[in-house]
Order: sequence, then structure tokens, then C-alpha cells
Amino acid sequence: MLYQVKELSPEQRHAAELLLGRSVADDEAVSIKALGPSTIIAPRLSSEARVQELRALEEHFAAV
Repeated sequence: MLYQVKELSPEQRHAAELLLGRSVADDEAVSIKALGPSTIIAPRLSSEARVQELRALEEHFAAV
């Protein structure tokens, strides 16, 4: 559901700002969606492998 910030109560606006980690303006809209555990896909790579892949991508993009 889409919420217009100007229509939120002060408590709702504060909660949205806490979730977003920033202030919101009156002319913005906020959408909050909950995702079930089955929607979130666990990473296939270990943390170390992810760092290695990230470095490889950075090298690739630096060369391009």
C-alpha cells in the first residue's frame, strides 16, 4: 500500500523515517511491504567468495 507522507500521523511518519534512515518530505510517498521467509533467497556464495567476486567485478569495470 502506498501512503502519502502528508497524510501520516506523527507516529507513523517517525516510524517511516526510522525504517528509511532519513527524513521524509511532505510531498513524498512511502510504501512498506513485508516479505515472507520463502521470498528471501539465501546467498549461494560464502562471504569470502562474495568478496572475491566483487573484486573481480571491480577489476572488470575498471578495465572497461
